Amino acid sequence: MNPKQKKLNIAMAWWWTGWHVFPIKSLIEYILGSPEYLNQLKTIYRFGTRNSLEQGISKQLPQAYLKFVPIISWKYRRETPLHSRLKNFRDIFLFIIGIFQSLYFLLHYNIDVIFCKWWYVALPIVLAWTLLRKKIIVHESDTHPGLVNRLASRYAKKVFTWFDNILPKSQTIWQIISDELISFKQPTNFPNSLISTNSDKTIILISWWSQWSKKLYRNLIEILEKNPKFQSEFIFFVVLWLLNQDLLTEFANLSNIQTFGFLSQSQMGYLCNISDIGITRAGTTSLAEQKLFDMKLIIIPITRTHDQYDNAKYFSQKYWDVFLDQRDPNFEAQLIHSLNEHIWFKKTTDTRDKKSDIIKAKEAITKSLFNL
Repeated sequence: MNPKQKKLNIAMAWWWTGWHVFPIKSLIEYILGSPEYLNQLKTIYRFGTRNSLEQGISKQLPQAYLKFVPIISWKYRRETPLHSRLKNFRDIFLFIIGIFQSLYFLLHYNIDVIFCKWWYVALPIVLAWTLLRKKIIVHESDTHPGLVNRLASRYAKKVFTWFDNILPKSQTIWQIISDELISFKQPTNFPNSLISTNSDKTIILISWWSQWSKKLYRNLIEILEKNPKFQSEFIFFVVLWLLNQDLLTEFANLSNIQTFGFLSQSQMGYLCNISDIGITRAGTTSLAEQKLFDMKLIIIPITRTHDQYDNAKYFSQKYWDVFLDQRDPNFEAQLIHSLNEHIWFKKTTDTRDKKSDIIKAKEAITKSLFNL
């Protein structure tokens, strides 16, 4: 580095569940773990919401180069009930506050470049940053770009996507996922004896995250109770995450099923590595993580988001994965049919370098942040 070259202050705006928070943690770790970039870095400012998962995860990272900045933001709700519309009206004022907050913080911390990934917490930061005419880097991971990235990409210095031709003048790279996935840490309550005595059986990993999935987990319990043959033909790993752990006792009466609460990325990687099939939501991070391990996917999009439906359709066409619509009156019958079709299924494992795949996207983004 040239001694006269200014060290950079980088702002990162990216929010929501662990499938999105863990990748940005991985990107920050990648930057902090590289002497080439660390020598050019002053501070990374992680923008997010107070008392959130992203704030908790940020505390796990080295604090010498990282500062978490809580801001107020706005969420547009597409639901039609009156209380949702009232919340939208209220959040307009919160959003205006968030823009002024962002302007203050961006100037106060002398931010040089902002990395925008996804969702509403990034919107006031992006709008404030465009007013200042500063450098923005965008990564869009979905097949259908969100509002924030559609706006941010108009002013961005560089736009990255996972899928081709999603945004104008974009460069296609892979999804951002965590290196910890390939470090393989066995969950503490892992059923070694169950696996060793049933090595010929198909292993299914079910992970629907916490948001809007309780009904789906209960549907699964009902299906397995009505169809006991699935309990003998498959081994199920069920990850309930934070908000659904009250269902642990309901799964306890079923056979050949091991339930888990919140898992680390290395523990999830361990399960993905040994599982043949994933029954999953259609968030692109979870899809990318499971495809890294060559899993066959049965994809059930969150009913509230159009982007997950587009993702599921894309994967069903490209990889011959199964797309099931939870809104369909025949959804339960279709899920039963899919399970019947995949009895004795075993995945074919690719020998590609997984670590290299994980690094490529982060390296491309980091070079753009540091203008290399």
